[in-house]
Amino acid sequence: MDMKKILVFALFLVIVVSTVAAISASEDLTLEGIKFNIPDGYSLIEQETDATEGADTEHMDGTAVDKEVTSEYKNSAGDKLNVHVGVKNNQKIDSINPGGEKKTISGKDGFIIKEKDDGKDKYKFEYLQDGKIVKISAVSEDIISQVIA
Repeated sequence: MDMKKILVFALFLVIVVSTVAAISASEDLTLEGIKFNIPDGYSLIEQETDATEGADTEHMDGTAVDKEVTSEYKNSAGDKLNVHVGVKNNQKIDSINPGGEKKTISGKDGFIIKEKDDGKDKYKFEYLQDGKIVKISAVSEDIISQVIA
């Protein structure tokens, strides 16, 4: 009888731990087929798609794209997190306009720029993936690293 109680308690404990882990896990985001991880504590503020008919536009810091998909997040401290993916219709983007320092974050080779936004540090990291341009803006390189899946 004691063994049954132990097994039931162990099963209950496994279920509780699994539930807590699932609740505290980061949120997944997919934009234009590219997966990202949104860290705990960030909530979606806005998601939008900006597409043009015909002529290219230059939405992505000097790189011409036909469509840009953006998700904007914020945490309780007011820190912003933006994820942008730019696409050219039926074409691959094979170069980006490097406006920063070469850097590899989470296995992605790209360019990072450090700026100030409302007195806070802001980092922008741009890289190419699957023929698309990706730009992630956050308060630290660590957050950017967490976002890249």
